[in-house]
Amino acid sequence: MTSMTLRSNADRVNQMGQRIGAKGERTRQKLIDVTVTLLETHGLRDLTVAEIARCAETSPATFYVYFDGVPEALLAALETTTQSTPDLLQMLEDNWAVSQGYARARAFVEQYCVHWAAHSTVFRCRNLAAEEGDTRFLAARREAVTPLLEALAQKVTVAQKEGRVLDKLQPRASAGAVLTLLERLAAVGPTTPAQPGMSFKTFKDSAAFMVANMLGAAG
Repeated sequence: MTSMTLRSNADRVNQMGQRIGAKGERTRQKLIDVTVTLLETHGLRDLTVAEIARCAETSPATFYVYFDGVPEALLAALETTTQSTPDLLQMLEDNWAVSQGYARARAFVEQYCVHWAAHSTVFRCRNLAAEEGDTRFLAARREAVTPLLEALAQKVTVAQKEGRVLDKLQPRASAGAVLTLLERLAAVGPTTPAQPGMSFKTFKDSAAFMVANMLGAAG
């Protein structure tokens, strides 16, 4: 898996309260990257600090300098990963009321799925931990989707004012329904066995139709 961008933070400290320098940041990031890579084949509760340290060519003691445990390393990875990417938010800035609204929706669905695939491990493990009731992962999930949720809700609101979407729909609930659809599609679509008339592509085509209608797209 591609290493995530190292976020410089001059105020970041380790578990002992010491400021993390450049070398420490590199070590910390390597531990995060190795954790994410191992989570591709391990469950969050099954992965051990010893295995992460071994694959990172360091010691468990070094791991504990930066993190309390494996979940905390995943939370650190989530700090640099969002579902509300600039590309997706920019797409929602476009005027979907003009022609080719479906094509815009289709491109939006495609970009969402591409981004999810690039970070599927952290999203999948985050969601599983959130569903188990870990409030830290619930908060991380909420933070990752809120800007996109609000942008979608605003688009529904505008479409309602222009008479392109039913007034009785609640914009934020509609936005949440769109995101639920897209998240499930991106998560399971690539591994769903193909059947006559049903493939990841045709799922995305149908999802784009639903998204276009929810947002009042034209054409």
